[in-house]
Amino acid sequence: MAERVLLVSADEAVAFAAGTLIGRGVELLRERDGSTGLAAALRLRPDVVVWDGDAVVVDQPLVARLHASGAAVLAIAPVGDPTAGTLALRDGAEQFVAKPVDPEYLAAAVARAADASRWRRVAERSGEPHQPRTLAQVEREQIERALRHHGGNRTRAARELGISRATLINKIRVYALDL
Repeated sequence: MAERVLLVSADEAVAFAAGTLIGRGVELLRERDGSTGLAAALRLRPDVVVWDGDAVVVDQPLVARLHASGAAVLAIAPVGDPTAGTLALRDGAEQFVAKPVDPEYLAAAVARAADASRWRRVAERSGEPHQPRTLAQVEREQIERALRHHGGNRTRAARELGISRATLINKIRVYALDL
C-alpha cells in the first residue's frame, strides 16, 4: 500500500524534492500554508505530514493536532536556523530535514516517519500504546523460542538461529537463561 504524504510548504525547492517521492509509490498531496495544511491533515488522514518550518512554526500543539489525524510529522528546518529541527523533535516530530532538502534523505526520512505512523495506528486499533522492544529483548525471545523448539538442544537451536554453538552458550549466559 502506498504511503499518503501531505506536504505543507510554499517553497518550490522543497516541493521539487518531495516530488521525487511520487516515483517511489508515494501519493503526494500539497498545501501551501499552515491553516489549509492542518485542515487537509485532519480531513485526509495522511500517513506522514511533511511540514515546512517556513510555513508556520512547528510547535507542540501543532504536532499534537497533526498526530490526532494519525499522521507522523516530519519537520523541514529553515535555512540558517540550527535549532528549529531540534525544537520540532522536542515537540513530538518523528524526524526533521534541514534545508536545502536532499531528495534521497527526504525519501528515507519519509519512510521512517511512515513506519512510526503505522505503529501509531496499530496501537490505536489495539487500544494499547506501542512500546518498542529493544534488540536485546527480541534476541532473548528468539533464543528462548529456538531452545524450547529444540527441547534445549543447543546445537540445533544455534543452527536455527544462524550462530555458532559457542555464541549461543555465551548469549544464554548473558541473558541468564535457565532452560
